[in-house]
Amino acid sequence: MDARPIDPRDTEWELSSPVYRVSFFAQDERGGWSSDAFELDGAGDVAEALSWAERESAGRVFVLYALVEAAGEGGLVRLAGTDPLDQPHAASPARE
Repeated sequence: MDARPIDPRDTEWELSSPVYRVSFFAQDERGGWSSDAFELDGAGDVAEALSWAERESAGRVFVLYALVEAAGEGGLVRLAGTDPLDQPHAASPARE
């Protein structure tokens, strides 16, 4: 990781109350993955959204995203967690 000073005036917009998305992943006995996704609107901040995700995870892996729109297109910014489907050789937590 690199850390360097920046000029905070180099951005054009800021979103004060983002909508968050959480994807939960569970691995079955054959190694396949299933997922459930939720949208969180009205969370006070990322800590509140993360706390909700941790409470609801029930032992499942999860990823927390901020839903953002830029140039008329929606997109996701990963804030916490790792999508097991993004890993080239994803292993279950028990086999790590």
